[in-house]
This record gives sequence, structure tokens and C-alpha cells, in this order.
Amino acid sequence: MERARVERMAKDASFESLPVEVVREILVRRARDDARGAASTACALTRVSKTFRAAVESAPEMFFEDVDLSHGVCAPTDARMRACAKRGVFKRTRRLNLSGCVRLTDATLRTLAETCESLEDVTLSGGSFTKDGMFAFIDAVRGLKAIHVDTSAPKMTPTDALGALQRFVERNAETLEKISCGREAPYAPAERRAFTKASNRLFDAIKKCTGLRVLNLTNCGEDVRFPLFELQRACPHLSELRLNHMGGEPGWRVVGRADDDFEDTCWRHLRVLEVAVSMETTSVGHRYGHSNVDDGVLVSILYGSIETIEELDITGCTHLGDWRDVVWDRMPFQLKILRCARTPLASDDGAVVHVLTQLCPSLETLELGCVGANASSLTDAAFAPILAHIGPDLPLRVLRVPGSGLSAAVARALTSGARSRFPDLRALDLASCRGLPRDVRRVSLATFPRENVRDIARALDADATDAFDRPPTKRARGRDT
Repeated sequence: MERARVERMAKDASFESLPVEVVREILVRRARDDARGAASTACALTRVSKTFRAAVESAPEMFFEDVDLSHGVCAPTDARMRACAKRGVFKRTRRLNLSGCVRLTDATLRTLAETCESLEDVTLSGGSFTKDGMFAFIDAVRGLKAIHVDTSAPKMTPTDALGALQRFVERNAETLEKISCGREAPYAPAERRAFTKASNRLFDAIKKCTGLRVLNLTNCGEDVRFPLFELQRACPHLSELRLNHMGGEPGWRVVGRADDDFEDTCWRHLRVLEVAVSMETTSVGHRYGHSNVDDGVLVSILYGSIETIEELDITGCTHLGDWRDVVWDRMPFQLKILRCARTPLASDDGAVVHVLTQLCPSLETLELGCVGANASSLTDAAFAPILAHIGPDLPLRVLRVPGSGLSAAVARALTSGARSRFPDLRALDLASCRGLPRDVRRVSLATFPRENVRDIARALDADATDAFDRPPTKRARGRDT
């Protein structure tokens, strides 16, 4: 009797006892919070139970605000996309990701252009789409807030990518807030030259986007002429500027000149700035190009945003001077991430101490070395003044010093937790550090960027124990006698 009552109570408390509207609202909130995309989550929910399937199929448009077709439970095809469109699935779609959909053709682009009434964010890549099909889709879409052209697909050439991007910008200049193109992997020289021809024309269209907040042209172009001061006047609300790996061997350079009203027209809300030098993958490793970013260019970009900048990437900018001699109107106290490998900052002359303790006291991530740019000019002298003096704790969480000359004593001081000035340090990159034991380097290489400070500390303690228990060598025994 008691068992039957418990089973009846469990059934009454289950999803089957709730109205379909309540179940749908619960599932919609779950789908919107899923990082994989609402479309994939909705397809998975229909396979859980009849109640879930009924809730999704009764109002499918509520589950498809975020349609990410780059991954999911099944590969999208033109037929499936047509079937979904007939059911009104895409009426409320705001974000659409078509990256890597090699089985979709221009027919799907026409279907989406006709049915997506609320589209705001589009990610487009190559595949089986033709140039005419992409341009027809672009001409049919209006009111976009974000556009990303993914060039990782092999059939998306640089010329087609920036051609499509320019068309998007020209058609949606009044509403665009985010423009993104390119990829992290380096391009071949011929591809960079193709980007250069189109990128110089692209800036003329970008100047019309008065509400632009994010501009990401990573790896787009070789000898690019960047109209910095014109963009500052045309796009005053920019908060993210990502120009990493632009330029190749010649680098990119600023064109134009600052007018008399520069202090009034410079960017005031910049939070992210990436101006790292370009990198090429060669048969013997990585090769970095040159950079035209010096202190004058950096100050021109950050002049009005010193109090708001949170992330700065200047990797490979070898023309920068000693930051202790740079006179800022205000200090970048809000800076959280600094990547400065292969710059004068990654050295033993005291710049590291100045950055951590005075210039950027809120820094959480400091990268003094990276892939292809070891911190070979860095030794114990860079951190000794910080570790030797008593002072307030520093909030550093991630530190990269691969290839440096740090000793085991300094590494042990950095990872000593509450006894260190870096109590919040969680990830430490010590790969290829020539002064450390092999086991410590191996642990760092295998675990970074995960939280590995405890593992490194255990490896250092184990090495110290082994060194104490290890019998003396023949030369040491001879000295003792």
C-alpha cells in the first residue's frame, strides 16, 4: 500500500503531470542556456520522451532562436532544411551558424532568406555555396547586428571571404555592431596578398558602421594600411579591436594623421586590443614577421581608453620602448590580460616588476613567452624583487614563461600558495625552461593551460627529495675525503 502511494506521488510530480505549456517553457530555458546551440539541444530533447517531443513540436520556433549547424546530432541537408522551414522553425531565428556545412547548397540559402524573419547574427563559411548564391542571400538579409565570415573551410578563398564580408557591411552598415573575419592559423604568403587587396577596400565600408563595437580582422592582410584616426572618428563606440597576425613580413601601418580634435575623437571604451605581429609556420618551426607598432601607435590607439582596457596583446612588437619611461596620463589599472612575448618587456631589466606592481596591479594573466617565442631573456632576476620584498598579494592567475632561465628555487616560490605573493596562481607554463628538472618541465608541458600549480609543486618537492636521497657522485666523494 505504501509502495503504491509513493509511485502515485512520483507520477504526479513528474513532467507528464504538467501542462505542455509549462514543460515547453522549462525546456526552452534549458535550450537557450546550452552552449552547444538551441537547435542541437531541441533535436536531442525530442528523443527523451513523448512529453518532450510534444512540447518541442507544438511550438518549434521557440527552440530555434540559436541555430548552430556546424555540429549537432545529424548532418543538415537541403531536404531537411526545407522540411524545417515548412514547419515554421526559423521564424524566430536570431543567430545562424552555417560554418562547415559542406552538404548545403544555394537552395538552403534561398530557403533561409525567405523564412528567417528575425535574423541578427550570421556565421558564413565556404562549402557548396557559390558566390552568386551567397550574394543573393546577403542582399535578402537586412538589419544584421553581427557578421562572421569563417575562412577555415577550404573552399572559402580570401577574395571571396572579404568580398562577402564587404557586401554584408554595405547592406547592413546602419545596424552592424560586430564584424569578424579570418582565422587563427597562419596563411600562406599568396593568401595574405589576396587579403590585402580586399582589406584596403573593406575599411571604406566599415567607416559607415557608426554603431560598430567589435572589429576582428585576425590574419586578414599583409601590407595593410590601417586608417586609425578615420575609424576613431567614424566608429566612436568600438570596444574590441583585434588585428593579430596582420601584416606578414612587411607589417601593417597606420595611415592618415591625427586632427586637432584627436582628444575628443579617440576611442573611449576600448576593452580589448590585439596587435600581435604575424607568424608563419615553416619547415623548421615558427617564424615571426615584423611590426610597425611602436609606442606612438600604441598610445594613439589607447590614448582615451587607459581606464577601460582589460586585454592587451602586443606579442612580437619589438619596437616598443621601456614602459617605465612611458608617461601615461592615467595608468591601465583595469588590465587583466597582457601578452607581451618577444618584446622588451620580457626581460630582466625590471620591466616585469614595474608592470605587476605599479602599471597593472589588477593583472590576472601574464604571457612572457608563447609558441615560437620563448622567454629566453628572462631569468630569476625578473621575479626576485617581487618575491624578496613583503607587499600586498598580486591577483595573477596565469603565468607563461616557457624557455626562460628560471631556477627551481624561484619556481618553488611562485607555487608556494599562501606563502607566495601570488596566492591565486593556478596555471604556470614552464615548458623548455633550461634551469628546471626534466620532470617539472614535463608536468608543465602536459598540463598547461589547465590548473597545474599543485602538480608542479609536487614535482618540485619530489625532485628536491630525490636530490637529498641521491648518493653523491664520485667527484663529490673525492672532495669530501
